[in-house]
Amino acid sequence: MVTAPIFPNELGVKLFSFVTMRKWIHFVLLGGLVMGMMTPMLGQSNASVMLDAPDVEQLWTRAFWHEEHTGKTMQGEILPANWNFFEEATLLSEDESQVWTLRIQVENAPALCVYFDSFHLPVGGQLSFRSEAGRFTEDFVEGPVDFTENNDHGRWVSGEVPGEEVVIVYSQPSSTIGTPDLHISGIGFFFRMLWLEGEYDLLSENNRGSDPCQVDVMCPEGEDWQCQRDAVVRLRISMGGGIYLCSGAMVNNTALDCRQLLLSSFHCADDMSESDWGFLKVRYNYEHFDCGGTSSYNSHIRTGVFLLTSSDDISANGNINGSDFLLMEVEDPIFDSWTPFYAGWDVTGSVSTSGVGIHHPSGDRKKISTYTSNLANSSAYFPGAHWRVYWEETETEHGVTEGGSSGSPLYDEDGRIVGTLTGGASFCDSPNAPDYYGKMSFHWDGNNPIDDDEKLEFFLDPLGTGQQVLDGSYVTEEESPCAEQTVCGIVEVEELWLMENEWTLRPNPAREQLTIDWSGEIQATEIQIFDASGRKVLRTDVRKMTTPTVSLTGMESGMYFLTLSTSSGASATRKFLIE
Repeated sequence: MVTAPIFPNELGVKLFSFVTMRKWIHFVLLGGLVMGMMTPMLGQSNASVMLDAPDVEQLWTRAFWHEEHTGKTMQGEILPANWNFFEEATLLSEDESQVWTLRIQVENAPALCVYFDSFHLPVGGQLSFRSEAGRFTEDFVEGPVDFTENNDHGRWVSGEVPGEEVVIVYSQPSSTIGTPDLHISGIGFFFRMLWLEGEYDLLSENNRGSDPCQVDVMCPEGEDWQCQRDAVVRLRISMGGGIYLCSGAMVNNTALDCRQLLLSSFHCADDMSESDWGFLKVRYNYEHFDCGGTSSYNSHIRTGVFLLTSSDDISANGNINGSDFLLMEVEDPIFDSWTPFYAGWDVTGSVSTSGVGIHHPSGDRKKISTYTSNLANSSAYFPGAHWRVYWEETETEHGVTEGGSSGSPLYDEDGRIVGTLTGGASFCDSPNAPDYYGKMSFHWDGNNPIDDDEKLEFFLDPLGTGQQVLDGSYVTEEESPCAEQTVCGIVEVEELWLMENEWTLRPNPAREQLTIDWSGEIQATEIQIFDASGRKVLRTDVRKMTTPTVSLTGMESGMYFLTLSTSSGASATRKFLIE
């Protein structure tokens, strides 16, 4: 918990206190940094190697610089390495199994992770990562990791293991078919924002986590936003030798095919190399059990994404000249048991009157911030590309955003994404200052410096339906906290219904009003009317109407088209005339 003042920048660079920095430096100096060369450590039962510890004061300086100039939230540094695991490790071979063990040390590290630039495990092989034996009452263990983490590009990175030593153990039956390949290209050194629990919390960070005014998503403020909560994820991004934190959300598309699309902000990952995308870690279900709790769910992690598109709008001097969006696809399957939700969206550009932001401030467990006044157009970064939002004090506290919240979704009153966080000036010490979210409508087809086939519309409306509003979907009906939400795949059933059953427009030709008649079980959500040139002239929410009637007042005579949409995203169109 940060207790010293936090200094906001007008456009939202989230600066962390120098008291926290001094606390960490004190921790390091007590232990003394060892700056020796990387050397094998002899006389141990398991082979061991050591890397130089970084200058932590310089890491803090870099972190503050990024927060002021790039909006990035730095969590650690990647120390270069070049080891073949099997050449460095100790092998214990028995009749039925083989076990390799390697200890990697970086003195005074609060936590470490391991990067593999060549990664392949045969079926039957298992890889685990442990803390130093005897360091804690119970060893911290990640794994076992198996062949399901293999991928074509051969890259993978572990989670955070507390302490200055990580013990890598690989085992396989002697009868294993295939050859494992583990080449270590780096070791991640973490110096803040670990939020580890109990005795694993070597930085004493877990008294609260993020700043004290933040509202857990499990508090009463989050009760009506459980679907939207399940879409939000934490991102650990590795690029340019640094480790950074951001937020994002899984998003739906008009094909309703459960494609694993992940939306965030471009400034979170604007310096990625081609290989870095394989190291990006996406963390699901990272939230407390209850409001104000100290224990969290067993969150789930996927490693590796594919870059699909971005706004590509950061200039050479660091200015954002667009709406700052990033769209990725999660590489490996997301299991139904994780209850993933693909959030809906509204790209009409309509002004939302209320809603929430759900995010991972400082990489902490999921939080929720609430707004109850109209969003405002803002040119804080680029003309017309962002929403300005002010957060309200609620039952529990006055939620805001922090570093690490970047890329998180802004939901409107209907639970649809209308923006992604670029930055802002809201802090617990200045909760009434604004934040700025890149507009979904600008992501969709706005004046970002990209080609038309790189705009968000091309990916979220792959069927070319022209839909501008889409509700969210779960992958499975089981254990879904929001019964009114749809499930991926239902669209095919409803589209078939729309084609096979009569629904009519009357009267046709019409004059002053038009009524839509349908029968059977269908969840219609909205109608849109387009003129003969394809220009939208009317949009109406019909979720609470049995037989919707719309006024045609002010519409000129001629041919029009009415599109009926269902809650799952199915749609169909009828032609009518106005006399």
